[in-house]
Amino acid sequence: MSGFNRHPWLKWEQVEKFLGQKLPFGEKGQTFLDNMTWAEGYVQDMLKKAMPGLDASLSSQGYAGSEIFETHEHVIIKVKIAKDEDPRALQVFVKSNQIKLTGFLSGKNRIIKLPTLVQPRTARVSYKQRLLQIKVRKRGLRENYVEAYIRY
Repeated sequence: MSGFNRHPWLKWEQVEKFLGQKLPFGEKGQTFLDNMTWAEGYVQDMLKKAMPGLDASLSSQGYAGSEIFETHEHVIIKVKIAKDEDPRALQVFVKSNQIKLTGFLSGKNRIIKLPTLVQPRTARVSYKQRLLQIKVRKRGLRENYVEAYIRY
């Protein structure tokens, strides 16, 4: 039984009627749940329309000039460094939910919030052509148990 027949309330036509516009990804015979790859971009576009001042925080969860990517096992952060900055003065501190960059000429620290929890000790940082790249392993959902000893 196809998804179309299992969930008749998820027909493209009904979703388009509800939203008041034609969706670019619907094909005849598909249901709303058959193709969800469009969802993130669509939601961000709608948020930008609803809250125009929020554009910068949607594109990167840190500050302007940074990009965050996720793979199955890693979070990768790319930060553009200004020409006048000394890359050897920079320091990178990794926490399970954010990264702190220090050593800028302005004296200000920069915080980049991560989209998921990571293992700080696995961080690898490289610098090449004014681009600082930080790669950190995600914290696994299936972590091993660690014994907590009982004090008597």
